[in-house]
This record gives sequence, structure tokens and C-alpha cells, in this order.
Amino acid sequence: SLKMASDSPESLMTLCTDYCLRNLEGTLCYLLDNETLRLHPDIFLPSEICDKLVNEYVELVKTDSIFEPHESFFTLFSDPRSTRLARIHLREQIVQDQDLEAIRKQDLVELYLTNCEKLTAKSLQTLVSFSHTLISLSLFGCCNIFYEEENPGGCEDDCLVNPTRQVLVKDFTFEGFSRLRFLNLGRLIEGVNVETLLRPLASLAALDLSGIQLNDVGFLTQWKDSLVSLVLYNMDLSEEHIQVIAQLRKLRHLDISRDHLSSYYKFKLTRRVLNLFVENLVNLTSLDISGHTMLENCTIPSMEEKMGQTSIEPAKSSIAPFRGLKRPLQFLGLFETSLCRLTHIPAYKVSGDKNEEQVLNAIEAYTEHRPEITSRAINLLFDIARIERCSQLLRALQLVITALKCHKDDKNIQVTGSAALFYLTNSEYRMEQSVKLRRQVIQVVLNGMESYQEVTVQRNCCLTLCNFSIPEELEFQYRRVNELLLNILNQSRQDESIQRIAVHLCNALVCQVDNDHKEAVGKMGFVM
Repeated sequence: SLKMASDSPESLMTLCTDYCLRNLEGTLCYLLDNETLRLHPDIFLPSEICDKLVNEYVELVKTDSIFEPHESFFTLFSDPRSTRLARIHLREQIVQDQDLEAIRKQDLVELYLTNCEKLTAKSLQTLVSFSHTLISLSLFGCCNIFYEEENPGGCEDDCLVNPTRQVLVKDFTFEGFSRLRFLNLGRLIEGVNVETLLRPLASLAALDLSGIQLNDVGFLTQWKDSLVSLVLYNMDLSEEHIQVIAQLRKLRHLDISRDHLSSYYKFKLTRRVLNLFVENLVNLTSLDISGHTMLENCTIPSMEEKMGQTSIEPAKSSIAPFRGLKRPLQFLGLFETSLCRLTHIPAYKVSGDKNEEQVLNAIEAYTEHRPEITSRAINLLFDIARIERCSQLLRALQLVITALKCHKDDKNIQVTGSAALFYLTNSEYRMEQSVKLRRQVIQVVLNGMESYQEVTVQRNCCLTLCNFSIPEELEFQYRRVNELLLNILNQSRQDESIQRIAVHLCNALVCQVDNDHKEAVGKMGFVM
């Protein structure tokens, strides 16, 4: 199915969305006073189309360097009589307070704001406009959304230095958000009282409190009859936390994993804790305990452990407490724990560092919100691709492409990801890759070269380009590739080995193309 997905052409919907976004003026809009985009008066678009337009726009701004963002883009969706929005996913610096404000009349059902650091407390007030319809909300990594700017009264000289002071908003709660079921508050700023914030919510089904330190989580029991998913990644746990979790008997997904490099961590997982989970959380289908140190031996004797065919049956589990499970788990997170190397693990999908399958599962599970873990998983994949042979090549490539796109500004991911791409695109894997997939690789490689002047990333990207047929496979990005290579050649401080690779690429790009291309390259100043 992966092969099919990577080969099949884009859907008509995707092609039209892309075309309209790149040609807003010629399709859906006109320019008012030569600056403001306005929707043509006879256009009415349902939410299926509007959601796609907004989500694709965010994706394009983030991953396509040629695409120009529009100041007034979100105002196109200000009137629900002509455009309807329901489910939108906004990311990073692309979104500002006025953008959310522009769409406040929409009846949003799902709003994901991921790492939107420009949003302030003004946007908290805008959220209230969606309170009667919102079912899913994520404020993951929106580190300033609980801050408002306060102008000091008497303005002295220091006013020029710091005209506004940021003040934490203490009185906001989810009062009135009567339909809210899924909430992600990951990496919430310190000082916000989570218990007070959440108290008005009647029946939460899923809650993510990643990276928040709470000494008392007793308040979670108010949702013990509704909570099916709880994520406490990197929360410093204690015996009290464990006792509270054990009361949430409806839980199907529990994540208490941690980044073992992040900080000193008192809590150690024991056999008793795992037994408590297995006995009390009888509906559990997914558990993540990645990064934890086991205080005592949770495994069965090694003689018995090595016997027989590898099995996912709980009765044969190498991890003793999991012998009490009624059925195998759908997912078990064991990344950076010693348990992932055991023989019999009672789960269909395991994240870990033992083999390619476990490593790919880790990249898949953690890319979106945990780049610090993902970069280490990609590093393991790099070793597998370099030393052994990748057996799930298409999946590996797609996961690395997704991670590179998602974390364009994360140095670790750009370095490890670009290195992995070099090994995943070399000639022995060539047969298995479609034109579409190879083009995606070229796009992320060029993105990396544009946003990262770092030597390692530049070298990895240039080397990866050498795995392609030049000029044929680079033809569709001809000018862009040449500009990037020219940039490398122009830098006097540039590393010599990279310049050699760049000269080799230029040579291949220029010598075997028709005269139009040669002329264009000449005008760009290549010969000089």
C-alpha cells in the first residue's frame, strides 16, 4: 500500500487547492487597492474545501521557500456565509493574533495550534468565540498564549527599552467550552494553574500534559469515567501520580514516557507499578514507558526468555508484569529502555532501538511533538541504512521526509535526517523509488540547503543530490538548484570539500542541457 501511495498521482482536490493557493488573485480572489486580498463576491465554499485551503496554505508557507505568504490570507475566511471552516491545523510563526481574530465567527470543531509562539493572550479571548462548538483543541508549545502585554503607566526613559511588559493571565478558564473532549496543553508555560483551568470541563476524553510539572494530579479523577487517553511525557512522577493514574480505569492510551537526557529524574519504574497498571487499567491498548530506568528486574529468567518462536502472546511475555494482559497491546513504547531488546514483547507495534521496525515505529510515533527523541531515532536509522540494508525503504524515506519538513529549523533533525537521506537514496535502492517520491526528497534537500548554512547539513544535502540523475531529475527545480550551488561557490569561507562537490554538480547541470538553460545559467553569473 505504501508503494501505491508513493506512486499514485495527487488527487484532483490536492492539485486544485495547490493551484488556487499559488494563484489566489487569478482564481478565488481580487486585489482591493492593490494590497488587500478579497474573495470574489459570487464564491461560496464548504468546509471540506476551506479546511484544505487553510491547512495546505500553512504547509506551503512552512515547506516551500518560493511560496509567498499573504498578510490578509485569513481574512478570506472571516464570513461564514461564504466560507466555512471546521477543522484547521496551524503551526509556528505563520499564525498571529489577528489571523485567529479574523476567523472568530467560524464554528470551529477542531483547532490545532502547534508551537505558535506569536500568539498572545489576545488569542485566548478569540478562543472563547469558538467555545460552543470546539471538540478538539491543541495549544501545544504556544508558549506566549497566556501572556498579555501591559503598558506601564508613567513612561520614564526605560520605556524606550521595554515599552511593554509581559504579564501572565491568571483568570482564564475553559468555562463554557461545553463540547470540548480532546485537549493538548503540552509545554504549557509555568505559573498557569492547570487544575483551575480545566475544572469547568465536564467530560474530557483525552488530555496531553507533556512537559508540565505538577506535584498533585488528584484532580484528574474528576474524569475517571470519561478519560480514555492521558499523556504525561516528561512529567516528574511520584507514587501519588501512579495511584491517581491507577484510578482512571477507562484509559486505553497511557504515555508516561520521558526523554532520559532531559534532566535528573527521581522516579524509577518498578514491577509493582507495571502490575498495578495491568490489574487496574483493563482497557489499555497502548502504553508508552520509553526512557524509563527499571529499578528492579521485570524480566523472566533468560533461559526461558530465549526459548521458542518469538511470540506476542501475553502468556509468554518476557516482561513479567505483562503476562497479566488479557490481549496483546496495539502499541508499546520502549524506546531507550533495556526492555525493547527482549524476545517476547506482547504488542503488535513496539517503539525501541533493537531493529529497523522498532526504530521506524519510534520515528512515526514521536516526530510531531518530540523532535529531541526523533533525531536520536533517525540517527539509529542512519546506522541501519549505512551498515545493513533497509527492508522497509519506502516507509523509512517517507518518515524522514516528514520529519525534515515538520522540523525545518531543528538543527539535530536536519543533520541526522539529511545524512539518512544520503544512504536511503543511493543506487542500490533506486529501483524501489517512484518519480514522485524522489522529487519529494529533492524538495526537502533544497529546503535544508536554504534554511541551514551549517557545514554538515550543506555537505549532506550536496552529497544526496549526487545520488540523482543530473540534469534529468533536477530539471523540475533547475533554477533553484543552481542558485543554491552558486551561493555555495560564492562564499569565500565555505568548506573546500563542499565547494568541490558543488563544482561537480554545476558541471553536470550545465553541460548536458539545451541552450536556453545554458543561457540562463550564464546570466546568473556562473562562469565568473
